[in-house]
Amino acid sequence: MSGTDAPADAALAAELEMLERALHAPAVRADRERLAALLDEDFSEIGSSGCCYDREAALAELPLERAQVQIESEQYAVSLLTQDLAQVRYRSRYHLDGQPQGWVLRSSLWRRHAQGWRVVFHQGTPEAR
Repeated sequence: MSGTDAPADAALAAELEMLERALHAPAVRADRERLAALLDEDFSEIGSSGCCYDREAALAELPLERAQVQIESEQYAVSLLTQDLAQVRYRSRYHLDGQPQGWVLRSSLWRRHAQGWRVVFHQGTPEAR
């Protein structure tokens, strides 16, 4: 494969979108074991707030989120960067107590392991208004 990214095939794109959406599900976010299965050992995040998180911080904080948080997401695009690394781009917004918040542009890097794909990096950037 060349140094440029290539669109992922439909099956891979669907799988990675499903995994990304799983990270939005309240039942997954509240379950440390399920989160741990999706977060790579090297996971790090730059949140839309500008704060940085490592895997342990994510595993400690996500299960404590309020149950009223719902995440809406759309416009998924998946690119295969190497055989074992893919990028998932999309936009999302939180709904807090039924009130939609601003859109955030998101990018995740997913690494393939023998047991499946795990997210290794995530960044959220507030969408320009």
